Amino acid sequence: MTKNLPKRHAAASFLVAAVFAVLIFVPETVGIDGFEGGFAISFVSLFITVAGAVVGVMFLGFACKLDKLLRGEGVLAHWVYQPAFWTEFTQKEYLRENSEKKWLFLIVAAFALFFGFLFWIIDSDAGFWVFLVMLGVTGLCFVAWQLSSYINLRHNSSGGAKEVYISKEAIYLNNKFYTWKAPLTRFKSVTQENNCGLPVLAFRYTLYSWTGPQTYTIRVPIPSGKEQTAERIMEPINKQK
Repeated sequence: MTKNLPKRHAAASFLVAAVFAVLIFVPETVGIDGFEGGFAISFVSLFITVAGAVVGVMFLGFACKLDKLLRGEGVLAHWVYQPAFWTEFTQKEYLRENSEKKWLFLIVAAFALFFGFLFWIIDSDAGFWVFLVMLGVTGLCFVAWQLSSYINLRHNSSGGAKEVYISKEAIYLNNKFYTWKAPLTRFKSVTQENNCGLPVLAFRYTLYSWTGPQTYTIRVPIPSGKEQTAERIMEPINKQK
């Protein structure tokens, strides 16, 4: 049975919000003076309550969209993958992702170590500590690169039927929900590409955040014999740009 994970995330977020909403009034109830930590506890609890509620509403919206998708509303394609095909896609997707992130890591590491050495040369005392910080940043980037690739590989290699639902505004691929019909999100395009020998639909959308716009690419493998279907569903999706 296909899971609606956003619904679980929404429930968890609302539960956190409810717990911390109670904690707002705990200092006054138990007699903690405001200037001895009571105000701080209430303020932090209020902040987490609001954040939890906002995140809960967001996931609830995703859950509603996913429910409609699973009921077949607006579905352009629903593909169930054969185990051998999915295994091949998983391995090739891992190699592609690992290669892309490797070059990103090398660029970040080069900049970090360059400026670390530069500060060390300019000021041998303070610059040495700057170099150590940059070395630590490089190490953290390496861990993030390896860990993110491994997590995606493990998720794609997990048991259960592998399938995808595609609509004009969302994708549900292997129990992961992606949508570009959300605040601060803009759809760019969907194209048919070759991923290390396997045909895929590459969906691209931009998410705007406090760090700036970031473009995400979701690759959906096209089963053998579904190439014409893939070509047909690209047109209505791209028209919404």
